Amino acid sequence: MDIATKIKTWAGNNLPLIFAILRFIKPNLVLKEFALITRFSDVQEALSRPNALGVTYAEKMEKITAGSNFFLGMNDTPQYTRDVSNMRLVIRRDDLAQVVTPMVERFAEQLVNKTAGQIEMVSQLSSIVPCQFSAAYLGVAGPSQIELFDWTSSMFAYLFYPDNPPEVDQAALANSVKTCAYLDQLIAQRKQAIRQNTASSQVSDDVLSRCLQLQASGTPGMSDLDIRNNLIGIIIGLMPTTSKCAVLVIDYLLDHPALLAEAQAAALQDDNEKLRKFVLEALRFNSFGAGIFRIANEDYVIASGSLRAKKIKKGTKVLVALQSAMLDGRALDDPKSFRLDRPDYHYMHFGYGMHTCFGQYINMVQIPMIIKALLRKKNLRRVPGEDGKVSYQNSFPTSLHLAFDHVS
Repeated sequence: MDIATKIKTWAGNNLPLIFAILRFIKPNLVLKEFALITRFSDVQEALSRPNALGVTYAEKMEKITAGSNFFLGMNDTPQYTRDVSNMRLVIRRDDLAQVVTPMVERFAEQLVNKTAGQIEMVSQLSSIVPCQFSAAYLGVAGPSQIELFDWTSSMFAYLFYPDNPPEVDQAALANSVKTCAYLDQLIAQRKQAIRQNTASSQVSDDVLSRCLQLQASGTPGMSDLDIRNNLIGIIIGLMPTTSKCAVLVIDYLLDHPALLAEAQAAALQDDNEKLRKFVLEALRFNSFGAGIFRIANEDYVIASGSLRAKKIKKGTKVLVALQSAMLDGRALDDPKSFRLDRPDYHYMHFGYGMHTCFGQYINMVQIPMIIKALLRKKNLRRVPGEDGKVSYQNSFPTSLHLAFDHVS
């Protein structure tokens, strides 16, 4: 291993320490073509300026969809408002308690209960539940669960992780072609089933059907292409994030036995709200990633009027360090302690401001329900050896082998 690789590896393993130093001595680090924002208030400021510090995904999103953008890659434009509003009509907050929670809890329990005291968390649970949910709630099942999860994971890496190996980006673009073709065919088939309107082709009340109802009513921005592109964006944000976060939470709890015991008690008591707080706090320490990237669309001064104010020049790539912000003692009391009484506004796992993850409320149902199915098992533990540790590929967990006391 060369010295550059060693330094990069060390930095990746010691980000909380590095961020703590930067928050103190250089909270807004601006180099020639790169800026790093680390304090809680400055992170929120940066993410509240969607046009000055814009998203970086438009060009890549247009490659995924073969020419069109998705609201994930838009700045604050009329099209963004239209498309987000349309999707909020079909993915409803009211569904969370009535539909999403019981559905996901049932899926997770069935998968865990099929095992006989051992489970590989990724392939047998955390990657499967989002696919089952996508099929039942969105109406997007994919050719298979494995293919759907692989497609979305590769496209997520392409969109959000810079400096991927060429083969990763090539795989993502190849999978985007397959995804577009699959969704185009799915939409055509569903429209045909609606037109036939026979007893043998009754259409479920899923998100795809709701989109087509809006289309039939003449709602702007709901063409077949618009529906397809919106669904692509939704499934990319739904699958790999849910799986990874669930693994990160279980991994953290297993390293902290007292917290694990408390979380297991909450699961057995069906205290879903407490489990949600466990998820939020565990991810603060075992983070999904360092932060999210923005691009300066104009010259911008961060923390203007303060001693830490820095000018970010147009064209600068900006890393907005969410992980650092959520460990900032200027905003959070006793940030090194695991506490379940923190207000929700202290967490930015799904971003902040206009581009907060569209699926955050669904993800914050899926993740607790996935881990709940495991936490309800007695003596939940890692299997011995390397299999009991999380394995990764391209920043995503690929395996975590667990055991528990099986009662037949």
